[in-house]
Amino acid sequence: MKKRNIVFVDGVPFDESKVVIGYEVKKKLYSGKSAYQEIDVFDLQFYGRALFLDGILQTTQKDEFIYHEMLCQAPLFLHPLPKRVLVIGGADGGALKEVLKHKSVKEVWMVEIDEKAILIARKYLPSISKNAFSDKRTHLVIQDGKEFVREHKELFDVIIMDLSDPGGPAQDLISKKFYQDVKGILKKGGIISVQSGSWSAQPKLVALIKKRLESIFHNVSVRTAVVPSYQEGLFTFTMAADHDFSKVSQHALESKCKKSKNMDLQYWSPKIALASAVLPKYIKDFLGKRDV
Repeated sequence: MKKRNIVFVDGVPFDESKVVIGYEVKKKLYSGKSAYQEIDVFDLQFYGRALFLDGILQTTQKDEFIYHEMLCQAPLFLHPLPKRVLVIGGADGGALKEVLKHKSVKEVWMVEIDEKAILIARKYLPSISKNAFSDKRTHLVIQDGKEFVREHKELFDVIIMDLSDPGGPAQDLISKKFYQDVKGILKKGGIISVQSGSWSAQPKLVALIKKRLESIFHNVSVRTAVVPSYQEGLFTFTMAADHDFSKVSQHALESKCKKSKNMDLQYWSPKIALASAVLPKYIKDFLGKRDV
């Protein structure tokens, strides 16, 4: 199974590696189309069951916890008491599952444009979402994320954007206008978290998302993690807020983590939070360029 690396943003290609990744397929479990994209589920050698959208791998049974914990637990632990959370995208339910691990969370709104992708993921990859969709705190909305954000009036403590590559249904969800609308429904002291692409294959996309967020929010931080099934190396997660969340101490994170029992976190920890924010000079230099 070959992985296709083609992403266009504003008409410009943002996949630069020219590398094609192969996966050994043990069995095809599902293949079809929704109104928005091609949907495939394969049983892969080594990675187990995996969801592909438009030929691009989204998640696997083996390493989904790395991606979802980095995307969700980082902002949730940095917020003092998250109660209302919005997840945009995330058809597989992994982000929803991570948010619901926090007892302080009273409501989670999940907005996903493709209902069929949710149904397929729930049928073939139930271990990723577990019982998240049936949790009484979950409010599932089938709608375009940009329309929801533009029309919604209530505010959220944490907003998580678990989006596919911007070449598909998510192409409008990395615009400055969208980020401005997102800020409009973020509570004071709130924080957003965005999956911002592969550093190894999409450095210009990572930089573009960072710069657009910086034009809207006062504080932006890129974090990294290796998600083995993803594009040949470092994957990035970018957080943004108007307050300086970097001032949250390690002691505060450790204390909150100790109080949050039975969360079954396998990757994220206060030490990972610190380490993932340390970027090597060549990455910091590239992200700091004005002409990227």
